[in-house]
Amino acid sequence: MDTDRNHPQQEILVEAEDLEKIYPLFFRKTDRIREAFSFFGRPHHREFRALSGVSFRVRRGECVGIIGRNGAGKSTLLKLLAGVTGPSSGTVRLQGTVSSLLELGAGFQPDRTGRENVRLNLALMGRSLRETEQLLPGILEFADIGDFIDQPVRNYSSGMFVRLAFSLAVSVCPDVLIIDEALTVGDAIFQIKCYNRIRKMAEHAAVLLVTHDMKTLTSFCTRTLLLHEGKLLFDGDTSRAMVEYYRLCQGLPHAGDGSMRHAPEGSILPQGFRTPPASCISGAQDIRILRYWYQVNEKPFAEICEAGDVVSIRLLVRAIRPTDRLIAGYQVLDRCGGEVFGETSLTSGFSDTCLRGDALISYYFVWPEVREGDYFLTPGIGCGKEVLKQTEQCWLNRVIHLVSTTRGKLIYGIFNVPIQQFAIRTVRTESEHL
Repeated sequence: MDTDRNHPQQEILVEAEDLEKIYPLFFRKTDRIREAFSFFGRPHHREFRALSGVSFRVRRGECVGIIGRNGAGKSTLLKLLAGVTGPSSGTVRLQGTVSSLLELGAGFQPDRTGRENVRLNLALMGRSLRETEQLLPGILEFADIGDFIDQPVRNYSSGMFVRLAFSLAVSVCPDVLIIDEALTVGDAIFQIKCYNRIRKMAEHAAVLLVTHDMKTLTSFCTRTLLLHEGKLLFDGDTSRAMVEYYRLCQGLPHAGDGSMRHAPEGSILPQGFRTPPASCISGAQDIRILRYWYQVNEKPFAEICEAGDVVSIRLLVRAIRPTDRLIAGYQVLDRCGGEVFGETSLTSGFSDTCLRGDALISYYFVWPEVREGDYFLTPGIGCGKEVLKQTEQCWLNRVIHLVSTTRGKLIYGIFNVPIQQFAIRTVRTESEHL
């Protein structure tokens, strides 16, 4: 029995097997010519492996995220899947119709109008003239760029480009949709419109999405591929993939790798404390934070947190000058640097503030229900009798990175405040008084 045919949601639409992509790197313009005319076939280039040994499958009904640091091979992988370029070795198999949104404005003729480019691209997709005329009104309505549709696309802003390109990509109801970070240039309202369309398409298609927006990943992708230096480092649950990604960003080893070869020398001490980078330290330095440690619940140096999780912080400090007015606390910023929340020992009502010599300062707080996204925590110490008049002694600016998740719950602003009481009562009204 053909189970894929009887259960189309299980049908494999994308299959990559042992993909490898090698680019020749020429360091001088003349090297390409010298290699082309070499009698003995002597190479004058160095090989760069953009991808090596990448294998995975994507089924119908899956929305799969692809993440990795810059240069990890994400865009190269999507170009192979979209057929823009071919692999050096390995195979790519795609079933059904494929639509892609890769580079901004790719496939558009700059001197042609938006309307002409839509017709041209639909023709290249194999659509008949009749089908093109049927699809055109829906594409133009979704793009919503007004009279600019009849202007040459060279005059378009980046936002207009992505509006028209996305509208075109989804108009044909593809079996496979491939998107490479392009939606980040659209305005907020259009992004919501696009993501709603992606959510709907993911019910019957295979969607591959490259993004650095962790909120997008957790909202749409239950599975994520993590690429690192051209290799598939992780394929699985999105939350776990995000943890592995941030370990790489912090110079830590892959969790499945027992070695510490990626860790900067001296950054993690045998006791488990970390030495803060000099670039993040600010303050008068009469009191110094020598090392720091944190955990989320029972997980040291965790990257993911959600409402109700306990964030514990420990600071190993040294008082060059003793003080009886120590203030310790933390501040949480969003990725744009905006202050979200924070607290200090003084405003929390703790009065034991004497500090002499070396000491270990410990405190914790409970993570609130804030919207999904990246947050940066700054632990710090100061001294004084009032918070607004304190002397900043040592702050570790944005040294701790956390990703907040609400597990799909919608947050309407920065955070939600629950309704405390709700009632419906039937009343009589006289219509003439309304």
